[in-house]
Amino acid sequence: MAFFRSERGIGRGEVAESQMEVPIFAAFMLLSSVALVTQHLVLGNNNLTAALSVSMVVFGFTVVRVEVGIFVLLVAMLLSPEIELRAAAGGDRSLNIRYGDLLVIVIFLGVMVKLVFEGRLRLWQPSPINAGIATYYAVCIISTILAYERGLPAWDKRTAFFVMLKMLEFYLIFFMVAHSVRTSKDIRIPLVLFFMVMLIVSCYGIYSIGTTPRVSAPFEKGGTEPNTLGGYLVICLCVALGLMLQARRFRMKLLFFAIILTGFIPLLYTLSRASYMALLVGFTVIALMSRKYFILVALALVLLFSTLIMPEAVIERVAFTIQEEDGRDLVVAGRDLGVNVDKSTYERIHVWRKVGFILSLGPQFLFFGGGISWESVLDSQYARVLLETGIMGFMAFFFLQIQVLKTTRQAYRWTENWMARGIALGMFGATMALVVHSFGTISFLIVRIMEPYWFLIALTVSIRNEALFLHRQRYLAQKKTRVAARKALQPGDEAAQGGVEGGMPAVT
Repeated sequence: MAFFRSERGIGRGEVAESQMEVPIFAAFMLLSSVALVTQHLVLGNNNLTAALSVSMVVFGFTVVRVEVGIFVLLVAMLLSPEIELRAAAGGDRSLNIRYGDLLVIVIFLGVMVKLVFEGRLRLWQPSPINAGIATYYAVCIISTILAYERGLPAWDKRTAFFVMLKMLEFYLIFFMVAHSVRTSKDIRIPLVLFFMVMLIVSCYGIYSIGTTPRVSAPFEKGGTEPNTLGGYLVICLCVALGLMLQARRFRMKLLFFAIILTGFIPLLYTLSRASYMALLVGFTVIALMSRKYFILVALALVLLFSTLIMPEAVIERVAFTIQEEDGRDLVVAGRDLGVNVDKSTYERIHVWRKVGFILSLGPQFLFFGGGISWESVLDSQYARVLLETGIMGFMAFFFLQIQVLKTTRQAYRWTENWMARGIALGMFGATMALVVHSFGTISFLIVRIMEPYWFLIALTVSIRNEALFLHRQRYLAQKKTRVAARKALQPGDEAAQGGVEGGMPAVT
């Protein structure tokens, strides 16, 4: 199921896989067309017919060639429109989904059918991250079940269902891509497409500068979300920096530097202070981990001369954090720090007072919180985790992040391919950046951030597994050589009895 695998070398009597898949694909498309025409004649809904048509085509191509489904997924991550489902959900809160969310399920089913067709039905590739995902999602389920039994007034079961489904969608992307991309060679094409989408989004952001107060991602429903675009661009820029530092040719370094500059411009105009801090932390971590200290010097120079080189809107946005007259008093642990901050910053700090109050209500809230989507907090990922899943959920979430950092670090240290090392290095920095970013927003629940994030984490898992496989192959080859050398030196061996001119055979 690897990308663009070759069918050369097929032995006598064997049938090329494409010769088996194409008839199955043709039969599937014929049956789908009949079913599609039938439902259109019965329901007469053009939008539904169009959505089903695209879904069937994507599913069919995914079964035949998994890379096609992955390519569609990469484009849909940031370039699919949102649909408001307030009436459909029947709840009081507005819920937005994208057609790309539905495509994730369609493509995942196609990958599963492909695995069954190949006789290799396994849901995930081995990695330390699997235990983290299973632990955290299990705690979320337990917390939500407890919330349903208690019937909390501020808890909406419909919203909880969609949030849990959204979280599952992220992990499906992770499992699916990890199955589809197995070697460093398979990474190149999806990585190129990933950065093409990033450049399209960045160009859209640059084009919208001046037309909107804060630059945001395309196709967003219900107003702009600059923090979303900021978090996405931070991930892209961290990966681009990792690749730039690991590239061996000057042209490749120049290419990734150009990508960084292109993404940095719209990031500035998101006016997202959380994204600014996240990028600073991400780049610093990458510089320290790769021992490229000139990056730290460049960051220091940018900060030192920021008032001269940064746009005026960015300077005003950062200065807006501290307000002398109209701000709110900053109080931490009951102590007035004598600093006035803007309303947005104050709410991100004030939410922790709410967390402390809720967790003090009793053991149930302390250990498992009030359930997923309870007291929906938008200003802090960690505050939200504590409110929804309590201390158990917070520990599980922290464990998941540690496992992600462990995996990315191992992939960076173990692989020898420069592109693979660049991705792993960039994702280690991007994960640390999102940790900072999530103190100002719910980064790990935002679809347009998490879909590309888990896609890249899946690539990192494939990189790590390939490095382990190659290491094992080298170990077995060396062991075989040592065994053969020992046998050659044993008395009675033909080589030893006959003698060897020039001395004993060399042992490698």
